[in-house]
This record gives sequence, C-alpha cells and structure tokens, in this order.
Amino acid sequence: MKAGYMEIFEDIKKGRIDRLYLFYGQEGYVKEQALSQLSQALVALGLKDLNYQVLDGEAASTDDIINACETLPFMSDRRLVVVKDLPALLQGGRSNIDEDRLKSYLPRIPSSTCLVFYCTEEVNKRKGLFTAVDKAGKVIEFELLKPEEIATWIRSTLKRHGKQMEPSALKYYVSIAGNRLEDIYNDIQKLMVYIGDRDVITRADIDKVVTPAVEYTVFQLVEAIGVKKADQALVLLHQLLAEGQNIFALLALIARQVRIIFQCKGLAEKGLSAGEIAQKLGLHPYVVKKGLEQSRYFSMEQLKRGLKECLKVDYGIKSGRIQQRLGIEMLIINMCKK
Repeated sequence: MKAGYMEIFEDIKKGRIDRLYLFYGQEGYVKEQALSQLSQALVALGLKDLNYQVLDGEAASTDDIINACETLPFMSDRRLVVVKDLPALLQGGRSNIDEDRLKSYLPRIPSSTCLVFYCTEEVNKRKGLFTAVDKAGKVIEFELLKPEEIATWIRSTLKRHGKQMEPSALKYYVSIAGNRLEDIYNDIQKLMVYIGDRDVITRADIDKVVTPAVEYTVFQLVEAIGVKKADQALVLLHQLLAEGQNIFALLALIARQVRIIFQCKGLAEKGLSAGEIAQKLGLHPYVVKKGLEQSRYFSMEQLKRGLKECLKVDYGIKSGRIQQRLGIEMLIINMCKK
C-alpha cells in the first residue's frame, strides 16, 4: 500500500509499525530520518548489534534476506532488517536473487521482523518485486518538498529553537536554497549560530552565510542568456567555477535547464496546464513553474539551437578539440547572440 512519507513518522510515534516497507525517492535526508526513527522505535540501543541487520542489496541472496527475517529477536519483541539498493528494485538493475521465491515469502514475514527495502537510487515501479512489496507492505516515496512545504519546515524548525525568519527573507531563502532538506538543515544551523542571541534572521544574514544552490545559480545563468546579457551570465559561470563546480556537471545542468524550458514551452503551446506538464514530464511542479517562467525569454528555435550548442561543446571538450573553460564560455557567448 502506498503511503505519504509524513504518515510513517506518525505511525512510528504511535507504534503502528508494519512488517514490510519500501523507502525510495530523492529526499534522502527525510528518508534517512525515517529509518533512524524506525530503528530507535524497534531496537534498544544496547541490542543494536543483535536486532538490527543491514544487508548490501548488491551482495545479498534470497536466502540471506529470508534468513535475516526468520532470525528471532534477542531480548526484544522486534528486530529490524534493512536491505539497501537491491538491484531487483532499481532502474536498470539486474536481478541477483530468486525473485519469485522472495515475492512469495513477503506476505509470510514474521510479526517479530520489520523488513525495509531502502533505495538511494531510482526504482523501477514496473518491476514485479516493487508490485509485490506494494501489495504485501507499505511503499513510501520520499519526494522533494515543494517551496511552501520547505517554508513551513523552516518556520517549524526555527520555532523549536526560539528563532524566526523575516517573511520576505524566508521567501528569498526558499528561492535560492534548492530543495534538498539536508542542505537546508545545514544552512539553518549556520544561520542560527551566526545571529547568536538575536531572534530574527534577515536577508542580510542569509547573504552573509548562505551559498545559493548550484541549480539556482544555473537558473540565473540561463535567464541571463535568455535576456542576452552575456557579461552577467559569464560572471555567474565564473562564480560557479570558483566554488569548485565541475565543468561537465555545469554543462549538463545548463543543457537540462534548456531542455526543460523547451519541453515546457512546447507543451504549453499545445494547451497543457502546468500541472499536466509536470505529470507528463515526470517533473516537480516547482521545476515546471520555473521552466514556464523562463520560456518567455526564448523562441523554440533558440532553444533547439542552444541544445545543439551544448552537445557540440560537450563533444568538443571530450574529444580534446576545445579547452574546457573556453568551451563553456563560448557556449554562453554563442547562446547570447541575437
């Protein structure tokens, strides 16, 4: 049964813990927190070595998984078994287990065991094992938070420490922070240390302490390209390089953003709403919203040309025909031409 990931925290708090779970999704920080709280609820600290078993999915056999589940807990009612990144559940992963045997076993997991398939990589929802886990237990997707959810989480976190953030500063922070909660958590900790005895975090504090997410700076860079401000775009590029960002990673991010804008613009022109576009492309609604905002700066022809330029520069650098830094700088200059 599919469940929202906030539900798992409520279930743990109330002691409603099932025998079988699948944890997956991009929000790694919350996913790790859920596993941590699950282990705290099920396993006494002094008995962790006996009642908490982690299996490497790449190396685990069907017998390994079943035997771990059949092992009785020691001086405890329950034990926790975690199988990490089982290839049979992953996108492109090749099965290294007897899937039919494991699928038939899942409904028979002892009540003394909680089995968690924990995936840090992308899962394939069409695989038979995914369907079997969904039927016999709870499948929980840890999705990246939406901006308004991030803002709520920040307010709640700061409130617990007797702090708050100015509303305008909060809106600004959410726009530059990205959506990885672990990074946001680290930013909040640094901000609280920085303001010391003060109760309110301001935009000036954020500018002093926080480094904008790479995706946000790339978004700004592409926007500068859209309005043909090559000098501004190059300043942002040099800022990213000074922060130690890899040129190939930046090139991939620029190409990805241009592709998203191209897809959003094309589908919007066909009459699809932002929600329908997000569903069709499998993108986060916030990403689509930003893509649609930026699409007004580009024609479809400019976007096609931009994608071709990205491929051309990527090939040129990898083949040794173009120096890395020069190649990405020339890409930006060429994309800014009217």
